[in-house]
Amino acid sequence: MRQPFFLLYLCLFCLASCTDSPAPVSAPEKPDGPLPNILLIVADDLGWADLNCYGNPLVKSPHLDNLARDGVQFMQAYAAAPKGQPSRSALQTGLHPARTGHGKPGANYETLGELAKKAGLKTAHIGKWQLGTGDKAPDQQGYDHVFAVAEQHPDSYYYPFFTESPIADLLVESQEGDYLTDKLTDHAIDVLGKWQDSTWLMSLSYYAPHVPLEGRKDKVRAYRELVDSTHWRKFPTLEYAAMISVIDENVGRIIAALKATGQLERTLIVFTSDNGGLHLQPDNPKLAKHTPPTDNGILRAGKGTLYEGGIRVPLIVHFPSYATTTYASLAQVVGTDIFPTVGEVLRQGDYAKSPDGRSFLPILRGVELKQRTLFWEAPYAGPEGPAGAVRRGDFKLYLDTAHDSVTYFNIGDLPDESLRMATPPEGDLLGAWKQFISR
Repeated sequence: MRQPFFLLYLCLFCLASCTDSPAPVSAPEKPDGPLPNILLIVADDLGWADLNCYGNPLVKSPHLDNLARDGVQFMQAYAAAPKGQPSRSALQTGLHPARTGHGKPGANYETLGELAKKAGLKTAHIGKWQLGTGDKAPDQQGYDHVFAVAEQHPDSYYYPFFTESPIADLLVESQEGDYLTDKLTDHAIDVLGKWQDSTWLMSLSYYAPHVPLEGRKDKVRAYRELVDSTHWRKFPTLEYAAMISVIDENVGRIIAALKATGQLERTLIVFTSDNGGLHLQPDNPKLAKHTPPTDNGILRAGKGTLYEGGIRVPLIVHFPSYATTTYASLAQVVGTDIFPTVGEVLRQGDYAKSPDGRSFLPILRGVELKQRTLFWEAPYAGPEGPAGAVRRGDFKLYLDTAHDSVTYFNIGDLPDESLRMATPPEGDLLGAWKQFISR
């Protein structure tokens, strides 16, 4: 079952090396001219292998596939943490979760919204926030316009969505039969239409495909017919596949709206997930229906773990007015890189410097960035218990901190972490980890 993903990985390795060569003759120029728009789209619990362009043989995701084909598709992109709150904190601040209380940043931490406002952009956040209320809410953290903001998952993806804690502005714009992902997109498109003559940053955070798994009925029927007539595959479940296809459909709607208003070329679009896909059944019986939803392809484990399935995520970047190449990149990037990337695009590079991230903008012009060491810390109890991880080049150190055990993997040769190395690789990864946690 996992072989197609491994073959895809090898093919994309060749593609990254041979197609639209990422080796320019000179360093990229800085962005010039009018400032671009920024659209950050974050899916919730979408796994690395859940899109067709990442090798999933069942899921239909034509709009995201086209976005990847016309942009840069990162094959080794990582979330800063294996679960939502600390990962989202890193996306918004550019700081490693260890610096922000593992997803609980204070009101004094600067966000993407504040960064964009400093550059003179209009700002909006739509959907899941998860970084706090009161002075930590998005409307207090640089976002002029907010909609359908909640800290938790919905009770249902159909109206009224959040039955235990209703969201007033969402209910005003919804009615019986409405599907949550569609309504978030409806509102986003309405805002973008009103802002078409302005420069803006929008953070659009879908609640899907997080549990409870509830696909839109028409998509579920379509997948059931597809599987009944052609093939059967245990993962992803049909409800989960339907939720992903609805996300894809709505991304397509947004792209069409941007194109119709002449904004697509000058908009930096970043699509990603907050962590790897859920590969287990939730403990809460209310959320267990149709789970486990996915298997993360060739990658080991999933959400909540620091194995590759828990932290490697899809990342697609589309910026036609600046990029000079389109390809599948094997560059190792992480969620903390988005903040400094946006800062460079908005010419706020000094203001947006991050001790834990770096701009990946040069990659859009084919520049290979210097190798660096990536760190993860998950002190909370996940499926595998508290852990730490380090990656440098092809090699990864996994630490089971509860039992003080250390394992090394060659991710370059075996990305599925199926075979531990008999001896540590060159370079003191354990020493680097100790220095990281002591800072």
